[in-house]
Amino acid sequence: MRTVGNGRRIGVGLSGGTDSTCALLELREAGYVPVAYTMITGEDGDRQILDAAKAVAQKLDVKHKIVDVKKCFADKVLRYFRTTYALGKTPSPCVTCNRFIKFGALLESILADGCEFMATGHYARLQRTDSGMNLLRALDSRKDQSYFLSQVDRASFEHVLFPLGELLKTEVVQRVKELGIVPKAEKESQDLCFLPDGRYDLYLEKFYPNLCKEGWIVDTSGKHLGRHTGAFRYTPGQRRGLGLGGGPWFVTRTDIVKNQVVVGHQDELSIKTVNLSGLNWLTTPTQTLSCRVQIRYLMKPRPATLVANESGGGQVVFDDPIESAPPGQLAVGYDDQQVLFSAWIEN
Repeated sequence: MRTVGNGRRIGVGLSGGTDSTCALLELREAGYVPVAYTMITGEDGDRQILDAAKAVAQKLDVKHKIVDVKKCFADKVLRYFRTTYALGKTPSPCVTCNRFIKFGALLESILADGCEFMATGHYARLQRTDSGMNLLRALDSRKDQSYFLSQVDRASFEHVLFPLGELLKTEVVQRVKELGIVPKAEKESQDLCFLPDGRYDLYLEKFYPNLCKEGWIVDTSGKHLGRHTGAFRYTPGQRRGLGLGGGPWFVTRTDIVKNQVVVGHQDELSIKTVNLSGLNWLTTPTQTLSCRVQIRYLMKPRPATLVANESGGGQVVFDDPIESAPPGQLAVGYDDQQVLFSAWIEN
């Protein structure tokens, strides 16, 4: 981190884990006066996170405050998560949590409390330009989180610092370990933090019991091939867990209304055009843009052209066909290290 604090007050989103703890340490060494803020979401993990954060704040002798985001979390993350599945799409809760909770409700609370900036333990970088803040990939490509940050409003980044953006995860772990702050048994954070056991099917069944009904797995001509226990459990491109003979078969789409899972062979997955909504620009908006686009977190970006429309959506046309584009997931455009835009897949 190259900025100099000069005694300025900065709020740090602290979970008590390795990354947020190291972020706090980096800021303090850079001359900032850090104040720790921990969110409570109303979920089962709140107490464990709060205890860990308090212990870190006490050991590092920094003020610690609690931000109650339960109402916002229930609406913007939990409700979004279950209703997206009910629509036959695959949700991205980390993306909405970043946009509305961490860089929405939490950031607003920190700034309202008198801090000039908020910092988090995300692995990403920011670069100030004449047109605004640019979001860049982290130095550690294996931990880069720019994909999950790409729906955050660009203006919000004016008040944000990412102290870990130019560090390797191994350096972060070693530094915190040497200080003996974070327990050795700490686990990496997971996508479904509100479902520690990962059983999203049981969670959804409470709200939409009809989603868990048996139905048919069919090929693209409508021929019955097998049975399933809920179409929402399947994602376009999925191959494993179908239990069908005569394959390999891949999920091409799901039909929640008919409660069907449609499968095909690999050549039936290929697409070049992806429809988008909720376009979020992280560069100067334009109608047509050539770049590289990835539609999954671990996917290698592929050459493509974005054609935006006036309703806040558009299409991405890939130079070469890709295999499937799950509705509800995020398409993110890059120019090498810089994030240019992101939008929701609507195919």
